[in-house]
Amino acid sequence: MNILSIILAAVLSPFFIGVVNQTKAFFAGRKGPGFFRLYFTIGKLLRKSRMLPENSTWIFDIAQSASLASVAVAVIIFPWTGGGGVSSFVPVAFFFYLLAAGRFLTVLGALDAGNAFEGMGSSREVQFSAFAEIVVFIVLGFLVFLSADTSLSGVLSGIRVEDWKDNVIPLVLVFLAFVAVFLSENCRVPFDDPETHLELTMIHEAMLLDVGGPDLAFALYGAALKFELLAAFLVMMVMPCFGSGWVHAAALFAGVGLISVAVGVIESVMARMRFLKSPQSLMGAALIAALAVLVFICF
Repeated sequence: MNILSIILAAVLSPFFIGVVNQTKAFFAGRKGPGFFRLYFTIGKLLRKSRMLPENSTWIFDIAQSASLASVAVAVIIFPWTGGGGVSSFVPVAFFFYLLAAGRFLTVLGALDAGNAFEGMGSSREVQFSAFAEIVVFIVLGFLVFLSADTSLSGVLSGIRVEDWKDNVIPLVLVFLAFVAVFLSENCRVPFDDPETHLELTMIHEAMLLDVGGPDLAFALYGAALKFELLAAFLVMMVMPCFGSGWVHAAALFAGVGLISVAVGVIESVMARMRFLKSPQSLMGAALIAALAVLVFICF
């Protein structure tokens, strides 16, 4: 059953990006590219030949495929159907380090290309991730306290209805703090704009300026998987446990769909913030998460 849920997660990830784009098109009064546009884009890129910068090395050659592989491992170990399985033996921090490894490999590939704009984007990406890491580990500390477990499935399956009754304020604060991380890590508005074409304002997209063909397909699909994974983590943080099985998986994927719609709404009603404001926003999220831990411990 867990294997089928992994396959379903791998298939649905580009669809959720389509949900975001269609939601934005609805608010803009446009028809939109369709829910399945990313599938066609990835298929088209896979049929093209590879393009490598003149002075790049083997690091650039393997960066996108290795980054996708690290995210794929995170998909495999994620508890899509609830508790049990390999996720019960995997520390929750390892899950986030897999995602960080994907970013690290992308940054290395961008630096290896020798492009000044890619170097600028890499610098910004690393800066944002350093602030986001603080929020992530404060949130993980809260979830470990709440569930009394350090495994990935234990942390995510420990939310009960009683927890909502007793700790509603800390749970809401932690949820809001992780929303900021979710938007930042997925390069969404207000932290970044995945559709921008202005090099001086690009962050994540700047690292992909020299990437094309199958490598760009790997990058786009890896970004879709990461979006789905972090959205699923966000949902399971606050979703009451439905046991394990298809009921839990169906509720989880429905929650990811709602998160995708919410992201589309946010990007339709908000403008991207100034670059210097982004670190301040992430530190504010860290303070919110720390307040949640303090409230949980004291009350």
